[in-house]
Amino acid sequence: MVQLVDNLIERVFPRLRRKPQYAYPLGLAIFAVAALVRLALSQWLQDNTPFLTFFIAVLLASLIAGTGPGLLVVVASFFAGWYFYLPGPGWLPITNATVVALVSFSILSVLIVAVVHILNRKVEGLLNERSRNEALLQDSALGEMQLEQLNVELRHRLKNTFAVIAGLVSQSARYTRDIDQFAAALGGRLSAMGNAMDLVATRNFIGAPLSELISETMKPLVPPGSARFVMRGPETIVPSDVASALALTLHELGTNAIKYGAWSNDRGRVTVTWTLTRLDNDDSQFELFWSERGGPPVSAPERRGLGTTLIDSGFPTAQVERQFNEDGVQCRLVAVLKQATTRRTRGRASSLH
Repeated sequence: MVQLVDNLIERVFPRLRRKPQYAYPLGLAIFAVAALVRLALSQWLQDNTPFLTFFIAVLLASLIAGTGPGLLVVVASFFAGWYFYLPGPGWLPITNATVVALVSFSILSVLIVAVVHILNRKVEGLLNERSRNEALLQDSALGEMQLEQLNVELRHRLKNTFAVIAGLVSQSARYTRDIDQFAAALGGRLSAMGNAMDLVATRNFIGAPLSELISETMKPLVPPGSARFVMRGPETIVPSDVASALALTLHELGTNAIKYGAWSNDRGRVTVTWTLTRLDNDDSQFELFWSERGGPPVSAPERRGLGTTLIDSGFPTAQVERQFNEDGVQCRLVAVLKQATTRRTRGRASSLH
């Protein structure tokens, strides 16, 4: 599996960029496979899942072949699903349920293509960054060692990005029954992850400023009003390997506050505070406290959904404690963070405090 991902990153993307004429045939081939799989599964799939395999085809075509082929798969899947499965087979009659299904599929598919387009642009940026670094390191005595390290970091970053996207899509679909809720939940989570990646990129992939990470993640969630959200803590840099996970955790806490907690009324407020304690030259203990006040009484969720999973285990190496009481949710997050993980960042370790 690791070798397969490496081949995808090192060979497929550069080849498609050099030979774009292969992109559209590849997109059509992915659609054809999805259509055949959907046909083979027709006797087991229910009528309310006409686009199950086509969603996967849109995601794969956008990731591997690009935005244009991804949109081509959206159009082909739209008409294939309409003709064969809504209500099927044939074009008529056009019922309200048919219109809702087609519109929902179109909106969600375009959203997936758009998000993957942004991520593909970031992948191209990483590849271009590697090319620039290769040219700069050619005359350096340590150039070969540093170049190999950059390649390892690039492959690791890309594999993690694809794994997170695939996990979010599959887990959001697993825990969400309604397609509109699925689209909203997936869009919010990918947006939070994208903001974190942008902040990491502005610091040459060393990490993200914690105050900016929290502010950008909470910005689309905080309701209007005076002092509905307050954050306090020292300026620090969150390492790039945990920035996206922390953004997803904060996004889920904010979403729950809107649905059930302090932001579900017009007077509740949320306070986020954090501390950083230096342990040694490489490690620091990070502690973040999420506190809700003024909302309705809350209780522990009856079932464990994806949001709960992201909060409790989505932040690497963290210990998470949550309390549910009449004042609101209290969440405490403690983790050990690496100040410097590579030779390239070790010289700038002092900037992490």
